[in-house]
Amino acid sequence: MTPPPDAEALNRRRLAQWQAHPYLGPHAQGVLIVDETGDPKRGSRSVLAAQHYLGKLGHVANGVVAVTSHWADGSRHLPLGVKPYRPASRLPKGRQDPAFHTKPELAWELIAEARAAGIPFRLVVADAVYGEHAQLEARLYAAHLPSVMGLRPSPGTWQEVQDEAHPPAFTPAEAAARLPLAAWQRTVHADRHGKPLIRYVAELELGPRYGPDTGVRLLAATLDPAQLTPASTGSLVTSLPLREASPEQVDALSRLRDGIAHFYTPAQHELGWADEQVRPERAIVRHWHLVLLAYTCSLLVGALPTPPTATTDPSPPPETTGGGKIGPRPSSRVRIRGAGRLDRHAAAHPQLALPVGTAAALLDALVARRPTA
Repeated sequence: MTPPPDAEALNRRRLAQWQAHPYLGPHAQGVLIVDETGDPKRGSRSVLAAQHYLGKLGHVANGVVAVTSHWADGSRHLPLGVKPYRPASRLPKGRQDPAFHTKPELAWELIAEARAAGIPFRLVVADAVYGEHAQLEARLYAAHLPSVMGLRPSPGTWQEVQDEAHPPAFTPAEAAARLPLAAWQRTVHADRHGKPLIRYVAELELGPRYGPDTGVRLLAATLDPAQLTPASTGSLVTSLPLREASPEQVDALSRLRDGIAHFYTPAQHELGWADEQVRPERAIVRHWHLVLLAYTCSLLVGALPTPPTATTDPSPPPETTGGGKIGPRPSSRVRIRGAGRLDRHAAAHPQLALPVGTAAALLDALVARRPTA
């Protein structure tokens, strides 16, 4: 079988297979999440390697960074696309080079591709890297796409100070610190390990730009409103009006980003997202798309139920079992194949597994042509 040489074309076929799935396909209540991932690298021969802040390390290091998009609804998740971030230091004209694009610009390309593919979603969710980009905000507004994005607690706002003895708050952190404790709403939700996590959210007003009655709302979320430490407190901005989403609902939409870990963890450890042994950009991007394809196939194949047997008796008579321990035992339960699929933790030192059964039918639509003999 000969796969299509264009990684983007392969990705479109992958998404089409997912969209056609009867009960795992996307719906209009899902959200599109924009995120980025960085992996440390040794040396500088890879065209995408440069000094970046790598979240998994917590500091600046040599590595490769990609911007990714995901669809999620809180119960399931699927990666949509990936764009390599070309560092300006590796381009001939730096940031003025035509090949250079900022991460928010790459995010908009991914959003536009998802819309062109007909993938439904109700809004865009992203962190502060994208929430403070005016051009991305303007594009989302022009496209009538609501958003929930992070905002750093430190950026200031221009305001007129009428009373120098009592100046207004200039930053989200200052606005949150001036709230009375009664203004914070207590919320309880389960973290990704199923344990209850208590958070507090509050609506903020900051100058003429942010407020519950303006076009952009500002919210704060923290683990302890009495001690608003930077490590436990964050700020959110959203274009959703208050009548459509309460502060608790906005915070819940933002927390859908936490579910991306259910993709990155198995993809990086099980499928080798960062293990490409190539240096050209095209080869690296092709490797990433093959990882997305493998993840999607494992999800869709694992969700295909086997046809139930005709009998409804869970305890068949002895003659149907062959009288021994290895005889066939029919069952009326609909089994879900792929119990160990990639949305669970990967086993240590996994071996290569060949897909069987329905995987061949799933891959059939992704193949451009096949040998006739």
